[in-house]
Amino acid sequence: MSIFGVKFLLFVFASAVLNFTVSAQTVVKIGMSTALSGPAKEIGQHLKAGAELHFNFYNQHKANGAAAIELQLLDDGYEPHKTVTNARKLVYENKVDALFGVMGTPTSYAIKPILEHSKVPFLMPYTGAEFLQEPHTFNAFNFRTSYNKEAQDIIRYFIDEQKLKRVALLIQADEFGLTVEKSLTRALAERGFKPVVITRFKRNTDDVERALEQAQKHKIEGFAMVGTYTPLSKFINRAMEVGLETQYATVSFASSNELFTRLSGQPKVLVTEVVPDPAICKGKLCDSFREAIRNTTLSHNEQVFEGYLNAYLLTTAIQQCGLPIDSDCLLNALQQELEHNAVIREVFMLQPAQKKLPVYRSFFQ
Repeated sequence: MSIFGVKFLLFVFASAVLNFTVSAQTVVKIGMSTALSGPAKEIGQHLKAGAELHFNFYNQHKANGAAAIELQLLDDGYEPHKTVTNARKLVYENKVDALFGVMGTPTSYAIKPILEHSKVPFLMPYTGAEFLQEPHTFNAFNFRTSYNKEAQDIIRYFIDEQKLKRVALLIQADEFGLTVEKSLTRALAERGFKPVVITRFKRNTDDVERALEQAQKHKIEGFAMVGTYTPLSKFINRAMEVGLETQYATVSFASSNELFTRLSGQPKVLVTEVVPDPAICKGKLCDSFREAIRNTTLSHNEQVFEGYLNAYLLTTAIQQCGLPIDSDCLLNALQQELEHNAVIREVFMLQPAQKKLPVYRSFFQ
């Protein structure tokens, strides 16, 4: 046989092996680090449950030859150092195709160096932090609206609608708190106001007594709060006990469902939301979500619904890209689905020219 013939056979063999390898990759590995334990675990558990609800449905009904979704879950307890450990394992050891649904601003910020080094897609984190809105040094897609929009809506409600003048802040002392604090103070300044007092507490604790003592020294009409449901509910309940009569508001991260179930009495509380109420929203996805949880113990809460929507959007985008998954294709497909997928846009009742997602409100009163 000639040298040319040998080279040709080697080329054919190599091509066959390559084609077999590509076709054999029928699983897309998705890594998720979230709080499955600790004082904010209900948020992470709900996001996980919602995502699994759709991923399981997708895997059961996918077309022949389509990639299955493998969700790899790790618990970080909403602690940044644990998120870093988990991200390293998922990205460098497990070789996931994307990180998905990471819960929190401090946790997301902590793994920024890993995202920048690995270039692994960072998809649908549970945060509206500004540094994720237009990232330039890593690959990210954020489904949520920004905390800035939520903060603007809170101050609009307090100042423009309720005509309050004396607004105080209760802030979780980390990147999450700082991000939203900046947006709240900016929104107040735009209306000629500044916070009456800014009080703080430590993440993953309910140590709010010192903050309450500070608040009692001031006349306060509205309290804009940044944190999770455990410390915020304790603060509101204790404030009611000591006679601090004021209105309260917080952003969606707190989880209105978990916050409201822990409140005593009749405080006036607003929680901004980034998805509509799944119990009453209109559209095919709303209907399919309600049908999916009908025979489960899950509730119609926004975090379960958000996890479900995240998973739906991801699977529709994956179907637009071949295997192995290309990061650029996936990120472009996600953006195209968000802008043009009628089923997604129907959930948010978006007009044809509308690209930004709205902010919703939940009330306890």
